[in-house]
Amino acid sequence: MHIFTQMKNFKVFLMQLTKVSRCRIPADVMPVFFRILYTSGMRVSELRLARIRDINLGEGYITIHEAKNHKERYVPIHPLLTDKCKELKENIHVHSSDDEYFFMLLPGRPMTLGNVYKNFRRYLEQAGISHTGKGPRIHDFRHTYCINLLRKWSDEGKDLIAYLPYMRTMLGHESFEETAYYLKLTAERFPYIKERMMESFPDLIREAVINEHEFY
Repeated sequence: MHIFTQMKNFKVFLMQLTKVSRCRIPADVMPVFFRILYTSGMRVSELRLARIRDINLGEGYITIHEAKNHKERYVPIHPLLTDKCKELKENIHVHSSDDEYFFMLLPGRPMTLGNVYKNFRRYLEQAGISHTGKGPRIHDFRHTYCINLLRKWSDEGKDLIAYLPYMRTMLGHESFEETAYYLKLTAERFPYIKERMMESFPDLIREAVINEHEFY
């Protein structure tokens, strides 16, 4: 599994997002789409199926209605990406209704998972990042968001038990067992915080397993 923050070429990947897309999707869409995935921890389909009415550009958050567990939640957008979303809306949604897909393929049609995957592979190729059976994969954006968040809290000396409910809510999980996968992954990748995590979540870290349906 690839964690993007550990990739030397990740900045190169981001640079490719400024280039014009060579597909039917409007050129401005994919750069904003991938950056929001990286900074929000959203599932791919939660973002690709978001409609204009779901994205509050005044206050900078996305309302997720069609989540895996059918529960509504709010996900903040980085201020710089909020500005990018405003620009995108002005460019491609001049005549769109509030029910239109924000990251549309064509009017009335959202991007498919295939569209997202093909563009992801295209940007990887342009960045000179090889793709193998072990990744990078699109849902590594979600992995990276979670690990970065846990590392930040650990480095700041935060009480992980107190902060775990926040993470569970941000990710749209129903149970702590789902969130535990990221605790285990972070402990494995960064041994220097493993002791703290084992003290707080010994059973969860030992028993956590991956569910591939979690990411799409």
